[in-house]
Amino acid sequence: MKKIITSICLVIVMVFGGAAFAADVKPTPITAEAAFHAVQTQTYPGTRVPASVALIDVRSRAEYFWVGAACQVDEIMPKRGPSHIPFNGWAMLVSKPMGRGVSKQFLRFRSNRGFTELPVESISEVKLSPIGINIPYKFWNERNGTLRLNKRFGRQIEDLAGEFDVLIFFCRSGGRSEDSLGEFDTTLFEALYEIDQPSGTNGRGGFEGTSYSNVFNGDRGYPGRNTLGQTDRSVSWKDAGLPIKTSINPVPPRYDHDDDDDEDDGRHKRRRKGKRDD
Repeated sequence: MKKIITSICLVIVMVFGGAAFAADVKPTPITAEAAFHAVQTQTYPGTRVPASVALIDVRSRAEYFWVGAACQVDEIMPKRGPSHIPFNGWAMLVSKPMGRGVSKQFLRFRSNRGFTELPVESISEVKLSPIGINIPYKFWNERNGTLRLNKRFGRQIEDLAGEFDVLIFFCRSGGRSEDSLGEFDTTLFEALYEIDQPSGTNGRGGFEGTSYSNVFNGDRGYPGRNTLGQTDRSVSWKDAGLPIKTSINPVPPRYDHDDDDDEDDGRHKRRRKGKRDD
């Protein structure tokens, strides 16, 4: 079957250790909603063409654990009445103005009963499960407060070749996700995307989007945040109101390279107790 290559510019090809790396590769920017749909339906973004799609979270482990992981909704349990199973795990938290400066939040989803909106105060529990793979492009170094490159990043991404045709990257706001493409052989995959503003304005996507020069008091990404009035609206995961969950272990066994991680999230420090630092 002929491979479908979407908007990937290969300008200069260099060879390192026998592997070809593109020197100027640009992922196709898509919204968080388009990314969610592609992963949940296993199709190329914006199409119905089947593909093996993976959502790659390149944020640090600390960000994944404390800020939140991209999730799907498995079950919604109201305080009264039967529970709901959202179609394809899709649900969005939406904020609606109620007048006099007051807004109210609803959980919007689709089930076998059609589209439904439930006031958040009427819900007793929402069960969630992560849908992305956390492979940090950079680790947070607690000693000096800086980010440093994950030297195994390229190999960890290349290990996904053969399992996935399409990779969709995201970081905090759309910077690291694009930069990370220079660390692996991009020709191993049919298409590469990132969550960012489709207009091409970088930094308006990712998991949280931008703070818009502190227009929102430094806060990033939350449902109801009015980014429509900005030059380029945010298309981030949190601004879209898509499901998130904090305190999820970001280190599944296949990516557990703890010796490379200096992040201060408490759990890793306990595991490293007694080890001599490099």
